[in-house]
Amino acid sequence: MDSSIAGLLNATTPLWTALIAMTVRLERDVTPTRVAGLTIGFLGTLVIFEPWRLGSQVLSWGGLACLVAAACYGVSFVYMARYLRRPELSPLALSAGQLVASAALTAVTLPLLGRPAPQFRADALVAVVVLGAIGTGLAYLINYQLIAESGASRTAVVTYLLPVVAVALGALVLGETLAPHVLAGAAVVLAGVALTRRRSAPVASPTPAGAEVRSASARGRGE
Repeated sequence: MDSSIAGLLNATTPLWTALIAMTVRLERDVTPTRVAGLTIGFLGTLVIFEPWRLGSQVLSWGGLACLVAAACYGVSFVYMARYLRRPELSPLALSAGQLVASAALTAVTLPLLGRPAPQFRADALVAVVVLGAIGTGLAYLINYQLIAESGASRTAVVTYLLPVVAVALGALVLGETLAPHVLAGAAVVLAGVALTRRRSAPVASPTPAGAEVRSASARGRGE
């Protein structure tokens, strides 16, 4: 699989999350504005990755695997929002518990995969610590915090920001050239994300006429 195709298929995660959340009735405040934001964000990633150059890979077994993985991410967002988001469990406890369990499962299954013994080089150990502590540990902590505050489908929209951050770091750190279509796609992605984060203004409930009369009468007695 080419990385651009894998990235594009991974960007379907917010769409899967919103669809699954609506199916299980986890979120019922899916407004046309949010749907438009999800669609626009995906179109932005489409512009960045240019999948039409390697479109045949989308229909390959690798493409199907990436699509299933994105759907599984959607399931995980909804599962975390429904069953793991509890007032008595902090985001730190949830992320630590999940990562400890995954580390234990990896340690058990790794010898069964027939992999060669790892080489404990200093640069490799530093990379593992940085990716584990920041790229995974801190990311999961923020992820659970966002789910608690904003819900599953809004949190999944961060997937749209991955290609934007990737191309920005490529330009700043690696000196890569940003093509015009990449800049345009990043702008479209940010616009879509902004729409999904937009909240509807609260609608004031009408006050019964009798309540207004009683309120005015009470103010008169107070005077």
